[in-house]
Amino acid sequence: MRKIAILLAGVALTAASCDLGGIFSLGSGGRGILKSDDSGESFHFANKFAKQKGQFSVSPNALEFDPRNFDVLYLGSSEGIYKSEDAGETWTYILTGIAVGDIRVDPNSSNIVYAVGISGNNGKVIKSYDSGVTWVDIYSEASKGNTVLTIDVAKTNSKIIIVGLNSGEIIRSFDEGKTWQLVKDFGNRVIKVRSSGSTVYALTLNDGLFRSADLGTTWSSISTALASNSLFSRNNASVTVSTFYDLALDQKQSGVIYLGTQQGLVRSVDNGLNWASITLPAKDNSQLAVSSVAVNPVNSNNIYASISSTLFKSLNGGVTWETKKLPTTASVRLVLINPESSNTLYLGIGQTK
Repeated sequence: MRKIAILLAGVALTAASCDLGGIFSLGSGGRGILKSDDSGESFHFANKFAKQKGQFSVSPNALEFDPRNFDVLYLGSSEGIYKSEDAGETWTYILTGIAVGDIRVDPNSSNIVYAVGISGNNGKVIKSYDSGVTWVDIYSEASKGNTVLTIDVAKTNSKIIIVGLNSGEIIRSFDEGKTWQLVKDFGNRVIKVRSSGSTVYALTLNDGLFRSADLGTTWSSISTALASNSLFSRNNASVTVSTFYDLALDQKQSGVIYLGTQQGLVRSVDNGLNWASITLPAKDNSQLAVSSVAVNPVNSNNIYASISSTLFKSLNGGVTWETKKLPTTASVRLVLINPESSNTLYLGIGQTK
């Protein structure tokens, strides 16, 4: 596939010209993708270019499977988009000109791929109709420097697209991105939007998790308890969650939600009505920030979470954890598990969130 530049400029982006809200920054050293074929027992870097010599080094902001072919992956970074067609062993740099915060593939059509981020000074939603060969701009944010950080496509109706912005706004399209409407303004950076059936969850950086039962029309906060000293640390001191980093939904058990936070890993089993802290075996009790969390899509007992460059794995629903050594000192930014072969997982490695 050929590398293309999008939109008006084809400008090579730099860290100075494409601020992704301070979360998705360029890092240094040991960045890219780590892959495991044995459920996290061992890892190797999977950063090779398909047709050129050498490897790429980026801090991944997004990693997404083609839901109809799990050998195909898309990687979004501040440098653009990379694509692999051989389960991450080699990659092609398919898009420059945009710093990418999130990527989603239409669940009903592998040809349709969405990405969000910022190009120049404008937040963008872009779309490919040919699996990433060419791209079109389907939304350009009017307010300067307001990055589009996250996107999801409704699995029940893939014409419905919901995105979150750095400003805290949620916008939605009912027609695959032809027209858009503002549906909510949280006033706090929206870092992740994910859906399950007709329910949509939006995670904000400081104000926590919100839920909509009608695909984004109305919203309610479901993590208020996390800001009211209702959790307790391992030394029984009360804890208030100040910053949220990641969201994972259990695809086998409705209403089970995991959040990675500055104060550790928390879980709800009743769709946010109550929350409990899950203790990870971190060596340093002062470092509890969980940057990423993932639940095996076919086995709810299998959970992964990360603190800095350490990966933790549970096989019994978070009761006990194994600590996995990684061949890097960089932070784990994301975890992706292959639904067809859960022995295979990918870690996005880079700068701390």
